[in-house]
Amino acid sequence: MLDSLVSRLASFTIRNRFAFLAAIVLFTGFFGYEAARVQVKSPLIDLFPKDHPYVETFKQYQDIFGGASTIAIAVVAEKGDIFNYETLSKIYRITKAVELLPAVNNYQVLSIAQRKVKKIEVDEVTGFRTEPVMWPEAPREAEDIERLRRTVFTTSGVPGTLVSWDGKAALILAGFFEEKLDAGEMYRQLEAITGPERDENTSIHMIGRPVILGTILQQYPKLILIFFLTVLSIVAILFFYFRDLRGVLIPTVTALISAVWGMGFLGLCNFNFDPLIIVVPFVISARALSHSVQLIERFFEEYVRLESRKAAAEATFSGLFKPGMLSIVTDAAGVFIVFLTPIPLMQKLALMGGFWVLSIIVSDLFFNPIFLSYLPPPRRDMKQAHRRMEKMLGVIAGWCYGRSRLAILGVTIAVFVVGLVLARNLVIGDVHPGTPLLWPGSVYNQDTARVGEKFGNTEIMNIIVEGENHNAIKLPEVLRNMEGIQRELESIPEVASSYSIADLLPRIIKTMHSGGPKWELIPSHRQESGFFLEMIYSSAEPGDLTRFVTPDSKDANITIFLRDHKGDTLRQVIAKAKRYIEAHPMEDARFRLAGGLGGLLAAVNEVITATQAKVTVLAFLLVFIFCGMAFRSVGAGLLFLVPIAISNYLTYALMGAVGIGLDVNVLPVVSLGVGLGVDYGIYIIGRIEEERKLGKEMPEAIRESLVTAGKAVTFTATTMVVGIGFWVFSFLRFQAEMGLLLAFWMIISMLGGLIILPAIVSFVRFGFLDSSK
Repeated sequence: MLDSLVSRLASFTIRNRFAFLAAIVLFTGFFGYEAARVQVKSPLIDLFPKDHPYVETFKQYQDIFGGASTIAIAVVAEKGDIFNYETLSKIYRITKAVELLPAVNNYQVLSIAQRKVKKIEVDEVTGFRTEPVMWPEAPREAEDIERLRRTVFTTSGVPGTLVSWDGKAALILAGFFEEKLDAGEMYRQLEAITGPERDENTSIHMIGRPVILGTILQQYPKLILIFFLTVLSIVAILFFYFRDLRGVLIPTVTALISAVWGMGFLGLCNFNFDPLIIVVPFVISARALSHSVQLIERFFEEYVRLESRKAAAEATFSGLFKPGMLSIVTDAAGVFIVFLTPIPLMQKLALMGGFWVLSIIVSDLFFNPIFLSYLPPPRRDMKQAHRRMEKMLGVIAGWCYGRSRLAILGVTIAVFVVGLVLARNLVIGDVHPGTPLLWPGSVYNQDTARVGEKFGNTEIMNIIVEGENHNAIKLPEVLRNMEGIQRELESIPEVASSYSIADLLPRIIKTMHSGGPKWELIPSHRQESGFFLEMIYSSAEPGDLTRFVTPDSKDANITIFLRDHKGDTLRQVIAKAKRYIEAHPMEDARFRLAGGLGGLLAAVNEVITATQAKVTVLAFLLVFIFCGMAFRSVGAGLLFLVPIAISNYLTYALMGAVGIGLDVNVLPVVSLGVGLGVDYGIYIIGRIEEERKLGKEMPEAIRESLVTAGKAVTFTATTMVVGIGFWVFSFLRFQAEMGLLLAFWMIISMLGGLIILPAIVSFVRFGFLDSSK
């Protein structure tokens, strides 16, 4: 019955091909208009789970205590130290210039050249007083410079944070308002600020998310060139394979149509396109090209048999509609499931990618046969160019139904078990210090290493202390627990240091008691802690304490400086913080985890851990259901789980082996891989089923399937792998690693379709492949 319906649909489509073609052109024009409205940008909050408690903490307090768009600029003296007028004046000029940057939050600019960075003193004449460390200008005289040196190393929160302990480097920190930030423009201005200050004795190193984005945007034309070369190589391979205009024109136009529909859907939904997921459109376009090559190969085959373009187009439509529709719908369902990952970027990607994949139904299953029916007929000698490949596939077919099939099945089981075991080495989160987006030898990652060497601070995590009422932060219990959690976290080697308002109080009390060490404590009585905090408040100017506490003393911030943001580091810090919070409940306040970029990355890692297995299982379940329904066989559903399970776990094993962590950048590609890994097998098994219905024995059906559908599978997989080869030369480590994963995934999927599935159906008798049915 299904075959009859498909035949009638094929006949109706080809009879009304002009109307269908006109409709496709009109809709493509509409989506093209919508695609032109898509903005290319990377909103920070899109990368992180919107309902996660850490993200809620971040959003509530980012403008008060600092967000994730922060930068750190290290001024390093290569010889001597920073305590000379030339270097100090550089620090001063850079600080003042940073304060004038667009979107900068001046309350979050910190440097020894900032007025808010002060030393607290008590003397017999003036009593309690505070003085800026280095303000309003850099000292010139040797005596003043030496005084500055003493001040720096005796002022709480400065040594190790704003000046390195060896005195050879100073750090300038700045935060930005995310919604106003233009990373590309800010990076250009930072280069203009720091460039003139560099000399043979002064190196300047910049890190932070805005710097990463600015670095990538500055070199974005290189990415476009690599993708252009990739596309050009694919077009060239198409030409040499088909040696015919159709073989180049149709797959290219098909991929373009589906791309226009996918990008147009973004515009229709008013979504932005994040440049960090530029690999994803390539993956989906590769699937469109793969389906197109299958259709072209089948059309040429049918034309040789029927010698009529319209008849061949109709036969191609009928023959490939079921496997094509099944593979596209299965792919789309796998992509849509990614929506369950509660990260806005992933949810937008799921909607865009799912619609994009579904558009392949129009661009491939309908447009391709219609377009082919209009083009001149193919040359009869085209098969000559493919005979070598057919001969090779014939040999492979012999392996699948001969004695070798037992060896194939044995090796498959062994490889799957090894992959399953090694997949446990996959790390959730970043594996390396610095950014995994760029190579270790990149300027940014070298700068990260230098900042880490001097300060041990390359990432920030905030812990918020939220009071029940005003003045809750003045309570001794709250202050002691703030100090306690800081000391607890500082016991972790990956935590460089921390600071909070609780750090100021003991030193003030010690100073007020003639420097007696026993007085360096937090008072036990509410009146005393409140009194000393008020002394600090009264001596401060507007903005001095913004990074520590709110004006009403209701909420406070604890800043944790991390040596890196590796997944293991974040998990250790969060786990230890949670244990401390659970063991030290407070009546008048509570700890809230966790702000800063460190907190956001920890939230992503927790969500990936919680949802990735669920998404994978659901993708597997949908493959089982759709394939089982399409072939009306439970066995078919189980059969198609084999290649995606193998490719999935072997890919995880490869990631663990080469040190690629499953983070927010890699997640889109890996998630799509689960949904898009079954196409090759569906075409191969679909053709075997078709040949069996014609009465052919299983060995003959397998051979015919491999030299027809298998030929297109081999060609498209090989073409994609060759095209991806250009990614190795990308300045983006992320792109090169994704190229490796995609190439590996395509090869495994190809081998699953060409070798493993035919060997299984040759060995195990499946009812839906029974020739008597």
